[in-house]
Amino acid sequence: MQDIETIQNSQDLLIERERLASLGQMIGGIAHNLKTPIMSISGAAEGLTDLIKEYDSSIEDPEVTPQDHHDIAKDMQNWVDKVKDYTSYMSDVITAVKGQAVTLSDEQAVTFNIEELVKRVNILMKHELKNALVEMNVEMNVDPNLEMNGNINSLVQVINNMISNAIQSYGGKPDNKIDMKLYEQNEELIIEIRDYGPGLPKEVKEKLFKEMITTKGKNGTGLGLFMSYSNIRAHFNGNITFESEENKGTAFFIHLPING
Repeated sequence: MQDIETIQNSQDLLIERERLASLGQMIGGIAHNLKTPIMSISGAAEGLTDLIKEYDSSIEDPEVTPQDHHDIAKDMQNWVDKVKDYTSYMSDVITAVKGQAVTLSDEQAVTFNIEELVKRVNILMKHELKNALVEMNVEMNVDPNLEMNGNINSLVQVINNMISNAIQSYGGKPDNKIDMKLYEQNEELIIEIRDYGPGLPKEVKEKLFKEMITTKGKNGTGLGLFMSYSNIRAHFNGNITFESEENKGTAFFIHLPING
């Protein structure tokens, strides 16, 4: 009995470690994704400040024509439009992150569309992909408005974990690519994540999804794919399959039944 409790405690610690690692990665991504628009908004504020001074000094200047006033107003509007774009992007980042941070184990099922799913994945993985100098090509061969039922937060976490695995398959070597394809097949939505790395060792292939085994060497807990498989089964009644060939790469396929 004590041995079972020890194993359970060890698994709980590993799960908590995985969640904390995901949270830490997410926070790094948030900081990076928000830094650029915040700096841009700061620049826009400086630009508007200069225009306000210019306009104020021109009010009683007889040499300033009505067209000059229109030009200044146009420049102000351009800055305001840019600020709106920056704040809209920041709102998207916060919305995407909020769902992931509030719960990593929320059972609530909601309706979402494919466009929203891909948008969240892109926002949350942008920093890690850029940092690794790896390009991700997204090929959407499915209606972006296709609606699915399930836990979108859980699905985003599974996809992001697979993209992270794909990035790490390159062992830090830059200028590589990952393909993410979405398509329908046999009344299922297939989400394919493919890398062109060294492929999975035979011993890993045989145990994948069956137990906590890592493809990341010392850097992984082994929970990522094990939990991903469990999540897809539990939240979507779906499945995960894979194919891997030595020196040619690995592809994971998430199978999700399409709503009737």
